[in-house]
Amino acid sequence: MSVYFDPDIKNIFAPYVQPMLEVSIATDQGTFSLDLSNYESVCRLSQRIKIAIEGYMPGKETAHPMPPGNNPLPDRDIQKYNDWLDAGMPEKEGAETFEGVIV
Repeated sequence: MSVYFDPDIKNIFAPYVQPMLEVSIATDQGTFSLDLSNYESVCRLSQRIKIAIEGYMPGKETAHPMPPGNNPLPDRDIQKYNDWLDAGMPEKEGAETFEGVIV
């Protein structure tokens, strides 16, 4: 089964868009807002998001797990996100995989 940003990943992150807009992530490439509704933003920060959404899992704890509030995503949603990463982060059906910078 193919996984796309829109609608699959976008729907997983929809409840967290507003609170996460207040988060900025500083990298060697600059500082970026974490807009979970924006394809480019999620792709750019994809590896940091991966660490954060897996941050509640035993052995993968992180200082800033996501979503906040000790309310982890279901394992099936984390797996769907990881499947999307493995597929090259396609935006939608028929679209090319992400070609931009990942920080």
